[in-house]
Parts: sequence; C-alpha cells; structure tokens
Amino acid sequence: MSANPHPSPANGSGDRVAVKLPLTFHLHYGGYVVIVEIRDPASYGRVLHPTSLGIGATARRHMATVLRRFAVPATLIPLCLPVCLFTFARLNPEKATAYYKPVFLWLCARLKRFNQKRFSTLKDDIFSGLKEQDGTSLQVLEIGSGKGTNFEYFPPRTSVIVVDPNPHSKLDFEENSRQYPDVKVTKFVVAGAEDMADVAEGSMDAVVCTLVLCSVHDVDAVLGEVKRVLKPGGKFYYLEHVRHPTLTRVQHLQDRFNPVFYSLGDGCNINRDTWKNIDNVGFSNVKYKMEVNIRPKFMFNMLYGTATK
Repeated sequence: MSANPHPSPANGSGDRVAVKLPLTFHLHYGGYVVIVEIRDPASYGRVLHPTSLGIGATARRHMATVLRRFAVPATLIPLCLPVCLFTFARLNPEKATAYYKPVFLWLCARLKRFNQKRFSTLKDDIFSGLKEQDGTSLQVLEIGSGKGTNFEYFPPRTSVIVVDPNPHSKLDFEENSRQYPDVKVTKFVVAGAEDMADVAEGSMDAVVCTLVLCSVHDVDAVLGEVKRVLKPGGKFYYLEHVRHPTLTRVQHLQDRFNPVFYSLGDGCNINRDTWKNIDNVGFSNVKYKMEVNIRPKFMFNMLYGTATK
C-alpha cells in the first residue's frame, strides 16, 4: 500500500510544502485504487470517492468498510493506553510502582542526557566564580553529590564534604570521584540535608546543590542549614527544576503530573516555587536566572544562581 499526497508541489522538486485540509490521498492496494479525502480528524478512513479497476459496487463497499475499521483502533489505542495504565495504578498502586518506576527513571535519565549540553552551559555560568578561586584553602559542602559530576567545576586542591541521605550512593560516588584526583573528599556524611549537625557552623566557603531541592522534605529547613554552615560572605550555588514562573498552561501540567513524579521519582516535585524559599531565607545577596526553553517544559524549568550569606 502506498499513500501519495495530491496535488504534488507545483515545482516538482519534492520539497516540503504547507498543506491545508481537505487533503486527498490515492491508496493503491493490489488491483484497487481508492481515493480518500481528509477534511478533519474525524474523517480518517472515510472514503468519499472509491473507484476500482473492474470491480463492482459490493467490493467497493467492502473496501470502504475495511478502511474505516482500521481507522477506529488507530485512533482509540493511543487514547486508551494512558487510561489503562492510570486505572491499573489506582487499583494496584504497589505493583504499578514496581513496574513503572524503572521505566520512569530510565526515561528521566534519557531526557537528562538529551539535555546534557544545556545543563553543562548552565553549570558553566553558575560555577564560573567558584572555578576562579584558589582551591588550596577552599572548603566546599555538596548536598546530594550523586556520582560527583560537579567535581569538574571545583578548583584543584578543593576540600569537599559530601552530605547524602542514601548510603548506597557512596560506592558509585567514590568510583566516579577518582576521575578528579585534585579534589579531596574529607568526609561523606549519610544524613538528610534538613539536619546537617555533623557540619560545623560557619565552616564552609561554598555550598553546592544541584537537582536536589526538588526532592527534600523541607526546603526551608535545608536552606536554613545551608546558611548556618556558610562562612560570612560564603556562597550557595544552586541549579533546580521548578514551577514555571508565568505560563498557566505549563503550571497546570506540572500540578497534574506532580503526583506521578513524586511516586515514581523518589519524592521528586516539579511544581515547587523554590526561588521564593531562597528569597525568604535571609541571604544578603541573591542572584538567579530562569531557563524555560529546555523541553519538556513542564519538567525542566531551570532555576540557577548564587546566594551570598
């Protein structure tokens, strides 16, 4: 079977052209030639003027019926699949989480890799001031370091304390951090960022936090701890995905999908107004920017900048 738009481009070059409905297709199937005209989405599969090569009216009616029957499932399957998945999740939440979570995390990781170049550009902007410092006496606290991917932005000979609530992440972190031998990890603290009692007050020159505040239990408590451990004049460097600041349509999507992200994404929230929390902590100087052109927009509205104690 083949489908050829009609009419073809006037210049015959094969270049793409803007086509408006109604749109006519010639379908060739075996010895049959069927003309299908699409006027709107509801008209898929409607045969307005079928013809044949030596066949009768009965065969033409059968051909039209087959086309209509193909059109119905082609339209309903994409609509029914999300409904079925949602219904299964409501009826069997534990099983749904077990089945969906690996797929969900894989998809999120793929999206992050797809946008990695954009994230790297944002990090170059955020950490430009940090990289210029002398790392000999620089004390940095990183919250939720993951695999240590931010170490490439730290000056050589920087001393780092890592705070992470997941004890299992330590092995991956230690393995990947070996790529940056000039950065010295002095302590790995297994704790939530809401209570960093093992880090002395006023002891850090900088605190780094990227893609973490979306999943902590209490954003204000974390920021209060960040301010506590910073030295006077110390800086807080952050990169977070947040609620879209202006577009109501995107905000509505974020509110709708947030329970899904929270359940399957280890407590991740995509609709937090994190910039408001940072403004209200009491830093002496807060600077941030918004990057809202990373897709999908409802997932990657990026807040990034610095806050000085």
